[in-house]
Order: sequence, then C-alpha cells, then structure tokens
Amino acid sequence: MKQPESNIAAKSAIKTGSKIALDTSQFRLAPLFRDIEHATLADIATHARWRDIDAGKTLFSQGDAGKHFFLVKSGAVKLYLLSENGQEHTLEIIGRERTFAEAVMFMGGNYPVYASALENSRLIAFDSTHFRRLLQDNPRLCLSLLAAMSRQLHALVADIDRISLQSGTQRLTQYLLAQPAHTHDNRRVLQLPASKQAIASLLDIRPETLSRIFSRLTEEGLLQVEGDTVTILAVNRLNQM
Repeated sequence: MKQPESNIAAKSAIKTGSKIALDTSQFRLAPLFRDIEHATLADIATHARWRDIDAGKTLFSQGDAGKHFFLVKSGAVKLYLLSENGQEHTLEIIGRERTFAEAVMFMGGNYPVYASALENSRLIAFDSTHFRRLLQDNPRLCLSLLAAMSRQLHALVADIDRISLQSGTQRLTQYLLAQPAHTHDNRRVLQLPASKQAIASLLDIRPETLSRIFSRLTEEGLLQVEGDTVTILAVNRLNQM
C-alpha cells in the first residue's frame, strides 16, 4: 500500500513557532471559537503554537497520536484516506479560518486520516490535553462548543445531501459559488484551493467527468478557466443551476 512520505521527512518541513501573543482576534473568526469568552480564549492561546508547513508535506498520518487540533490561518490542508491499492480519496479541503481534528481532541486517541498541505500554509496548533481540562472545569465553554459543533453538523448534513441528491454539475457549481472570491465588473474571480483531481475526489466525481463539466460551463459562457484561476462570468445563471 502506498504511504505518504515518512514522518521524519514530513516533520522536517513543519516549523513550530513560539507561543502566540495573547491576541484572541487571531482565532476569533473561526466558528469553533466565535462564542467563547475573551478570558477563556486568552487561556487557550497560552498553550497554542504557530505551525508552518510546506506545500505537499504531511502534517500527520493516519494512526498518529492526536495531540493537537488545528486552525488554518493561511493556505489550505487536505484530509484524505488511502485505499489498499494506494488510491487516494479526498475527504475534505480545509481553508482559512477553519479548524480540523477537533473531534479527535474530544474523543482522544489517534488521527483517523492523513493531513497534508495543499500549499505553503500557516496553522495554529492547539494543545488537546489542555483544552479538555478547560472543558471539564467550564460548563459555559462546553455549551459554546456544543453550539459551534451543531452548526458544523448541519453543514455536513447539507454536504451529504449535496453529494447524494445533486448532479455532478450542481455539486461543482455550488462548490465554486462557496469559494472565497474577488468581485470585479460583476464577475467573481477565485483560486481553486486544490488540484482538479482532489476537487473531483471531494465532490465524488470522476476526474474526466469534472473536466467535461468545466468545458461545458466554459462553452456556455458561464466560466472562464485559466489554470487554477476560475472566473464566474454569470453568477445569477450559475445560482439558478
């Protein structure tokens, strides 16, 4: 079975920094922390570290001890599994201001998936043990996190509906409309956060089918595609799809 690069090589590409300053605005935008009191956020920050990881390098492998959960501040991280024959299946692409691996923090144990950087990325790593201690002593914090996790659960259910009920074209158009973009002359310009192959895996579409959908939407005047830059030329028509 194909394995990602060795842990030794991966760690050499991951640079762990010092404690972050007690500026809670650095992770206030993340949904997980949005409703947490300032004093609690400051306590969390004292046990957090910057983590820089180069594009293509592994952050953690399936089975590694789940000592941290993470917040993406820049770049993007891919969560994926490998089949017995080495085929990679993308489960999720984590962009800016989103957390991941928090479920492992709640349950303890090991990471159930692989995580690698899609581009040079800067993360904040949170100490899972310290966070669990805070939860044990702070009922209000527990309620805040329950609310945040419930919102994420609803989003995941919507994703399941999208994959199971929508066509490949609908999945792709919804995915494109959900990406951060710059608006210029009534057009939305966005950068794909991952390769088209990874996006196809995420949307449960065959890569060749995804290419055909891109081509058809381009021919219909809805999109303009240049490498990983996608310009949505007709936002309203894409929304109607």
